[in-house]
Amino acid sequence: MESRKIGILGGTFDPIHNAHLLLGESAREQFGLDRVIFIPNNLAHLPNRTEVASGENRYQMVKMAIKDNPYFTCSRIEIDKAGGTYTYNTIQELKLMYPGDELFLILGGDSVIGIDNWYMAKELLQSCTILAAVREDDDLAALDKKRKELGDMFGADIRLLKFNRIDISATEIRNRVRTGRSIRYMVPDEVIEFLCIKGLYK
Repeated sequence: MESRKIGILGGTFDPIHNAHLLLGESAREQFGLDRVIFIPNNLAHLPNRTEVASGENRYQMVKMAIKDNPYFTCSRIEIDKAGGTYTYNTIQELKLMYPGDELFLILGGDSVIGIDNWYMAKELLQSCTILAAVREDDDLAALDKKRKELGDMFGADIRLLKFNRIDISATEIRNRVRTGRSIRYMVPDEVIEFLCIKGLYK
């Protein structure tokens, strides 16, 4: 069977919003990905993080947000791990689940700058292709320098993903919900309804 190109887009998704969806679609289109898997993080190894929505609620919001895109799917691979996990572990599990397929890890350019400090960074960089999302206001020279450096040191395959900036953040969305302001056109309508039903971020 011909190998597939699978994008991996992890995040807190607290909540998922339209900028996340645009990032996934931009990656799919620019690199001809056959599938993009959205993976809500398990935050157990981040003790300073005050989680607002449970892993289950964040997973359900992702499912609602992506349901109309046949190329998008989501996975519980991280939220179902009671002890937490790291990106390297997740990629290794996905390689076993999708043998012969090529994995593309979608990250923000700022994450790539510090990725050599991640858990098992060398092994992570050698096990998948990195798509570094870049925007017009990013420091492209610094990112390109880092990309070449990691390529020389570890044989990392890091490619630049052009991404049109949308000024939406999950923090802003949570604050707007908390203060009774509209989040329409920032998140999908079904997610708004879910937030209201569950009373999240109040």
